[in-house]
Amino acid sequence: MTTIRNALLAALAAFWLAACGGPPADVEIDGPVILTVAGAGLPSEEPPAYEGLYAAYGIETGQARAFTRRDLASLRWRQIRTDFPAGGAQRVFEGPRLSDVLGEAGLADRAVVLTAFDGYQAEVEADLIARHEPILALRADGEPLATGGLGPLMLVWPRGERGALAGMSDDLWPWGIFAISPGEAPDAAQE
Repeated sequence: MTTIRNALLAALAAFWLAACGGPPADVEIDGPVILTVAGAGLPSEEPPAYEGLYAAYGIETGQARAFTRRDLASLRWRQIRTDFPAGGAQRVFEGPRLSDVLGEAGLADRAVVLTAFDGYQAEVEADLIARHEPILALRADGEPLATGGLGPLMLVWPRGERGALAGMSDDLWPWGIFAISPGEAPDAAQE
């Protein structure tokens, strides 16, 4: 009986910790920069060099804020259960809120352009971010998003939780994200 009780208490404790919004412990690993936020109001001391895909896609890195997995893991995480692709199987995605990442970079309440490794770019308006709180997912169904798959980062919306997003296409669901830049769309601060 004690073994069952201890197992139940351990499961309850694990559930409680997950519900508090913390990332899984195995995400907190040292490693290279996986996300660069260009035009940051709060740039890193040593921004990434302007080379490779940054140069190819014209993403300025001089005033950029660089994030490692550890940096992203230090932010409060959220889980979203939704379908991807649209109409596909339900998955549980985990990661920090896009708004929190932008706030850390000094780009709160701004429209942004998310750029993927393949050059796909999705511009997201500030009011859409504020209303629906998408996440930059690092995990799906408990597994890290792999580079070359959907990772290292994917923008995930609560399409399965909010009726207003029920018909949302996958156009604003970029995956393989490595950079975010200020966008051209009207910002919440300008409205």
